[in-house]
Order: sequence, then C-alpha cells, then structure tokens
Amino acid sequence: MPARRAGATPIASRLPSLRSLRAFEAAGRHLSFTAAAEELGVTPGAISHQIRQLEEFLGARLFDRQHREVVLTPQGQAYLRSVGEAFRRIEDDTRVLFAANDLAMLRIYASTNLAMRWLVPRLPRLAARHPSITLDLTAASGPPPALEPRCFDLAITHGPAPLTKAKPARLFDGRLVPVCSPRYLAGRPPITRPSQLDPDSLIHARKRKGDWRKWLRLAKAESIDAGRGIKFDDMNLAYLATVAGMGVMLFFANLIADDLRDGRLVMLFDQALTEEPDWLVYATPARERSAAALLLRDWLLAEAQRDR
Repeated sequence: MPARRAGATPIASRLPSLRSLRAFEAAGRHLSFTAAAEELGVTPGAISHQIRQLEEFLGARLFDRQHREVVLTPQGQAYLRSVGEAFRRIEDDTRVLFAANDLAMLRIYASTNLAMRWLVPRLPRLAARHPSITLDLTAASGPPPALEPRCFDLAITHGPAPLTKAKPARLFDGRLVPVCSPRYLAGRPPITRPSQLDPDSLIHARKRKGDWRKWLRLAKAESIDAGRGIKFDDMNLAYLATVAGMGVMLFFANLIADDLRDGRLVMLFDQALTEEPDWLVYATPARERSAAALLLRDWLLAEAQRDR
C-alpha cells in the first residue's frame, strides 16, 4: 500500500457524517423534522440533533426554525440540491449493481402501438445503458388482458392496470392529435383550418370508432362528414397508410414523438383529444422489488421524460 503523502487529510475527515446528511436530506425534502423522523425511524429530537451537528460542521445555517415549521435558508436550498443529487446517483448506481445479480431476462408486455412506435426504436439505447438486461417482449392489440404475474415481469398498458395490487407509474398521457405526412401535403392547397380537411382523406382505425367525430366536434368542424374516408382494421395499418401519404389520421402524440421530430409526420393542428387514459408502466407484484425490473421501469420513465 502506498504511503500517505505527508500533510494529506483523509477524505472522510473532510466530509460530514452520512447520518447527518440523511437527516438533512429527509428534513429538507419534507420541510418537517417530524416527517423526516418517521421516514428514518428515529425521533424528531434525533433529526434536530443531527442537523445541528451538520450546521456546526459546515459553519452555515441550513434551516430557519419558525413557529411549528422549518424553512430552508438559501444555503440550505443549494446544499439540499447537491446532497439530493448525490443520494440519487448512489441509489441509481447501487440499483445497477443489484440488477447485475438479479434476473437478467425481463418479460415485458406492451400494446402493439406502443411497442412498435415508441419502445422498440429505443431499445438500442437500453442495450447501451444497461447491457445486463435482456427483454422478452410480448405485444398485443386491444384492451390489456388480466395479466398473469407468472407470465410477465413488467407491463405498459393504456388505461388502468389490470393487476389490482400493481403500483403503476404514469409514463405519459394519451392525447390524440391529427397528423399526416409531408408527402400528403405536397401539391395541395395549404390546410390552415380544420374545416378545410378533405373528408375522403380521413384515415380511420375500425377499433377506434368515433375518434374523428369527437375531434371534429372539438375543432368546431362538424360540417365535415366524419364517417367518410379510408378505413383500416387497426391503428398500425392506419399509421402505415398515413406515413405513405394517403391522408390524415388521429394518433397518440407521445407515441409518434420520433416521427414528428424527424419530419416523417406533421401535426396539422394543436387541438387534441384529451379524454384518453394515460399510459402506465408497472412491475407485477412478484417483481415490484426486483432491482432489474425497477431499473427498467426507471429507464422507461426517463425516456418518456426526454420526449416532453
């Protein structure tokens, strides 16, 4: 072991105790010593003592103690951001290490729309970020089944989680927006108002009857016959026809973020049908404590955040 350089101070002696940092982070997040104590399983007095020790160590006041409440000082706010980020990085890296020892094959269920338009194009990033995780992906159309926990580890569904004990996280909303390809617009007069839509160019998915009628009512263009146009069995066929330039369809805005960004599709109008349920992601109860499943869930949520 190399000899310590004369006069060098060990890093640990220049850092506050982990216990005091945990107390400060919890108290700062809750703005309550009592809530922090409940989270950490200690007394409010112990939290107060740890924070007082931290303030003495730093030579700075982190909280203003007011009547029945505590408020972070400007220095406390800045320090909380740094400490919170450090804890999150430690948690993320720890989860990665746990995941390496966890079940590497994760069975995931997703709707066909989401799998084809959003999830599969992002899998190369998952492989680069978490090479230890391998997916067994099942995609299905229609309403989500009553998922069998023994068959899936993680699920992404449109609407309520079919597993009653699941703890879903919101991936993104289910807004439907009118889109077409630049090829469709080429050589046509500009479409600047919903009332200028060609009813014969409306693209429908039979499994989503009524979407155009609802959207035209929202856009105050009810004079257009919502029953006319080109009909396909499902949204994926309708999507392919739209990309090919056959017309205009209503599609989930968040699932075609890549198409809109890359110019394959154009959003004609901002009006969106917002009554659709959210897209949810959750681990099945048997896997909700799995490090690998939680790692994948957090990666999915981060990918969704990137598109906003």
